[in-house]
Amino acid sequence: MYLSVWRKWLGRMWQKLYIYPAPEPLAYTRLSWFALGLVTLATLLFSAFFLVYLTQGHSAYLTNAEDMGIMDQAIWNTLHGQILHQTVCNILSDTNCYGPQGLMRFAIHVEPILFPVSLLYLLWPDPKTLLVVQTLVVASGAYPAFLLARLRLRNDLAAAGIALLYLLYPAQQSALVSDFHAVTFTAALLLFVFYFLYTRRTWGVFVFAILAMACKEEIPLLVAGIGIWSIVFQQRWRSGLALTGIALCWAIVALIVLPHLYSPTGQALLTSRYSDLGDGPLDMLLNLLLHPIEALKQNVFEPARLFYLRALVVPAGLLPLFAPWIFLLSLPTLAINLLSSNDQMHSGLAFYHYDAELVPVLIFSTIEAMALFLALTQRFFTPVLVQGAMGHDGAWKPRNLLSFTGSHRVVLVLMTVYLLGAVIHYDTLQGPLPISKEYQWPVVTTHDTLAQHFIKDIPSTASVSAQSALVPHVSHRASIYLFPYGDGVTTPAYASYIFLDKTSDPYPYYDTSAYEKEVSKVLRSGTYNIVKQQDGYMLLKLSHPAVVPSTSSIYPQGRKPESGVALRRLVV
Repeated sequence: MYLSVWRKWLGRMWQKLYIYPAPEPLAYTRLSWFALGLVTLATLLFSAFFLVYLTQGHSAYLTNAEDMGIMDQAIWNTLHGQILHQTVCNILSDTNCYGPQGLMRFAIHVEPILFPVSLLYLLWPDPKTLLVVQTLVVASGAYPAFLLARLRLRNDLAAAGIALLYLLYPAQQSALVSDFHAVTFTAALLLFVFYFLYTRRTWGVFVFAILAMACKEEIPLLVAGIGIWSIVFQQRWRSGLALTGIALCWAIVALIVLPHLYSPTGQALLTSRYSDLGDGPLDMLLNLLLHPIEALKQNVFEPARLFYLRALVVPAGLLPLFAPWIFLLSLPTLAINLLSSNDQMHSGLAFYHYDAELVPVLIFSTIEAMALFLALTQRFFTPVLVQGAMGHDGAWKPRNLLSFTGSHRVVLVLMTVYLLGAVIHYDTLQGPLPISKEYQWPVVTTHDTLAQHFIKDIPSTASVSAQSALVPHVSHRASIYLFPYGDGVTTPAYASYIFLDKTSDPYPYYDTSAYEKEVSKVLRSGTYNIVKQQDGYMLLKLSHPAVVPSTSSIYPQGRKPESGVALRRLVV
């Protein structure tokens, strides 16, 4: 008897969870096409602005060795016989420098989507190609945002507002302007997954889920959550289980198998960012399970991390928090970011590319929160009828003062205006848009143009150690290092040329004096001769054959930097 009661109760609960049946079709009207036209116009303006802004920034030497130089070299090497091979790293504080011969990128991150991206270099072998394709892919996310919101909110103009929210979202724009990273594609790709999931188009779900998982090794964890979500809330067992199974298998390969094959340590090199949690993945997991309260205090409720969490949802007016059944999909990425000792991964002051995959979840949860408030409106606002005026036929006719249709539109307008006001306000505080207080248009100066005269004097086959802003402009070669790597002082002289700019950012040094001391040591050593210098630029050439790279560790005195070092830029 009790078993029967429990079965009935569980059955009722299961049916209540079934809140995402197949959506009712929504006809396209003139207003629909007008709204779609607004989305297209906003997308074109977004694309045009960032295409010029980012490519101009590269021409103005505002891209960096980490990560534009790294990604450009890895993609260029893929077409020249060394698959995803990179040699750039920060020897002073990174934990992934294991030899001047470099390593395959799978030792750090698993991003197979770079293989098809590399084919674009057959048409235009330039770092700007990466910036162009990244901008266009991210911009395309406005369409699934619009289509999903249109079906959920049943309103075309509100859906256009959601598309605009996506284009204006700070975490998305920050990922876009942080050089090039494959994971930035997921801002759009995962929105396509959500749209096809809601409309029950299984082929679209799997195509875009596979593309998204190919962008970074942790994305399969999020996709597995999407599969479970589909089982619970759509009761789609077969497709949900298939998606979850594929994602978990992919995660095992990307997080365990490939790092074991390609990493010199047998695990992903950036796991050192989590060394505060324990020695090795198993020890970290046990510590989290055995001491959850302490882990939460240190990694979630710590003020800086709470500020980061607020900064993620404030641009959406905190609405994502009102749809926790969607927002929970962000937990794998939030855990990866919050548990890291790298401050950039949970910085609320300036987002980077670490939050790109969170943007689709935030947009979807915002849509669902709006749908929730509309449902509450329907529940509590009933039509109010009062006597109206005398009709032309002499009959007294009641007038509907507040119909549900009217209240529905009022609530939608208020929420849409509130959302756009919140995101625009946040964009005025920081970001790349002209409305931001920090906005600066990249200007190509005569100093920037002069650099090309130095680059022409460097043989295409020569190994080079260059300053951070110069690396992406000379990274089409087998061996390119971030100064002081390979300069004959900090490490043996692996580089045949050293290319510096005294007026540029001294990274990986944190002050100019330390950088200048290193340059002085190189000049006094006599290992390199000055070939050319002008306006702060200096090109040095090795006076004898370069040292042949070995497979031994290249840290000075065999020491690695301490784990948890806060860096301004990191290989990711």
